[in-house]
Amino acid sequence: MILNDTMDIIKEYEDRFKTKGISISIFTEADKGIYDGMNKAVLRASGSWINFMNAGDCFYSSTVLSDIFNKSNYPNAAILYGDAVEYEYGGYHMFRKSFDSIEKRMPFSHQSAFVNRELISRYPFKTDYRIGADYDWLLSMYKKGFFFRDTGVITCIISKDGISSLKLYDTYMETLKIRNSHGINGPTAAELIVKKREMKLKQFVMDHFPVFIKKLIRRFQLKVRGQNADLTIPPWEKAS
Repeated sequence: MILNDTMDIIKEYEDRFKTKGISISIFTEADKGIYDGMNKAVLRASGSWINFMNAGDCFYSSTVLSDIFNKSNYPNAAILYGDAVEYEYGGYHMFRKSFDSIEKRMPFSHQSAFVNRELISRYPFKTDYRIGADYDWLLSMYKKGFFFRDTGVITCIISKDGISSLKLYDTYMETLKIRNSHGINGPTAAELIVKKREMKLKQFVMDHFPVFIKKLIRRFQLKVRGQNADLTIPPWEKAS
């Protein structure tokens, strides 16, 4: 039987939570987009740390939480982050995490992050950003001087079917807007013209090229960047 309704899928997992003694709360109501929904979830949460997973995302292994939280209580840390594996076209590769690049791009996957609940309750996502509100939030916390801590743990597997992966041009333009709002210099007028052309070309490829061509292009990019897929295969696939 194919389940098309999200609530039906969630209920499929309720017994698993109960068996493990983990409480689960389910709320459903209208929202004004992804980040408005995430803000609503924060208000319902009661734990110390918040992690957001989107459709198609999951933890890298069954030991992720213990690997992160059994070794430290992270005093003074506001945001914890780890490594993320991206799943795309049937293959796995490492997300290019770089906290030092936070003023240039998303420094790490938000699915690999755990943020202090009180902090994100005080500073919710700005819902006028439709794609990059998570990036804006991280930049805001960075500018305010809150402490980030790298756990060194491969935390999650993220699907490349998300809006920021599919809407390349829109993501780039919103990222420029976010960086500008934080006083970060963008490209020159001439550089912006070239970059817009490049992003429009990439968007055309994403929208119109057959999958096998996009897969070949992606494999070439990964090889050039040195993103070794062999190191990122999930434990359950290694076992099989």
